[in-house]
Amino acid sequence: MPDSELDGREAKVVGVLRFLSDEASLPPSAEQRQRILEELGHAAEVLQAQPSTQIALATSEVLEEYLIYKSDGGAADGYLSVRARKLRFFANRNPEVPISPEPLSIYLRLFKTDDVPTRQDQWKALSDFYKFLSKKYSVPNPMLKVEKPRFKKKSGQRLSRDQSKLLLTVVETDLEWAIVTCYFGLRFRRVEAETLLHADIKSDFIVVQGKERTEELPLLPVFRDKLLLLRNNHSPGDSVFGIKADTLAYHIGRLFKRAEIEGVRGSPGTLRNTAGALYSTFGGDWTSNRQLLRHSAKTMTDHYSPLTIDELRVKDERYNPMLCLMRELGQVPALATDYKNTSSVLVSEAGQGYLEGDPADLIPELLDRLAALGDLAKQISQALGHNGDRPDRAREVIEYLRQD
Repeated sequence: MPDSELDGREAKVVGVLRFLSDEASLPPSAEQRQRILEELGHAAEVLQAQPSTQIALATSEVLEEYLIYKSDGGAADGYLSVRARKLRFFANRNPEVPISPEPLSIYLRLFKTDDVPTRQDQWKALSDFYKFLSKKYSVPNPMLKVEKPRFKKKSGQRLSRDQSKLLLTVVETDLEWAIVTCYFGLRFRRVEAETLLHADIKSDFIVVQGKERTEELPLLPVFRDKLLLLRNNHSPGDSVFGIKADTLAYHIGRLFKRAEIEGVRGSPGTLRNTAGALYSTFGGDWTSNRQLLRHSAKTMTDHYSPLTIDELRVKDERYNPMLCLMRELGQVPALATDYKNTSSVLVSEAGQGYLEGDPADLIPELLDRLAALGDLAKQISQALGHNGDRPDRAREVIEYLRQD
């Protein structure tokens, strides 16, 4: 670039650099040294002013690059849809990308903490957006200086057991049954039903475009039948509902009004929260409940011993809140006492599960787990030959325990 096209201060910096790089030049005189110091002072001013001289970036264009980046990274369609909606609102209000924290703080104050999306949701979206922006365009990240909004977290709204049963009694149409099945029976998030395709409904599992990735959920026969009611004249690639998430939520609200349920917001989130809360009241355990809700937080135990989809199906068959309430109402048959799944897990009438097979064959795994309980378990393990490699002795112990 010619010197004439440079900013005045930048031209001075270039001049200093050229002077210093001239190998043939003699040692500078006192006058020259003074001039160099002055020029270096101007160079420091240029460096300090550098953030304000950045080329303006069009927010909408950078946003599209960001969404492509997230999609290529494996983000699910539903997650991208929600993130795009938040950031496009930001782009409409900020045609050029702000590079200082003050405009961002002002923007975040537009959102009250009880609104949807909340101020904290917006902060998370902007933080991820600017992280991408800083890496790609080498610009400062102003979100590092924007404090994360904090507020007292409210418990998710949910229905009581009686309210949930009442809701199921007012469901009438095939569309309503399919919607309630998604949000209550299958615990979908708000936008996940909107993206559901007929091809995602398999014989015993369902594919969900989750919050951050594509996931699989066990699909019980009664729920599969409810979803297949909408399959007439549709190809596998068609949307199951063909309507937006807002419209699906509207139908949920109508059901709440029809059931005369007051004091609770009639929304997909309420049904999902209700399913998670009631699962334990019907006897479900925490681990399978977390996996069925598809929460990302895991303990180390969860990380190393996740339940298989067949094991989840058995749990869901017995403890699914919507299905249990439908049984109480007589809308579906009661669970058979000899119900079996392909996981070889038997669920008894009382809801207590146990593994089939010779108990002696299960002793090694059992003792490994009991060893963590202390010296008593170690003594038992030693008596059985360490890790249960004496099945005859193990059978004797089992027979003894079975005696009255």
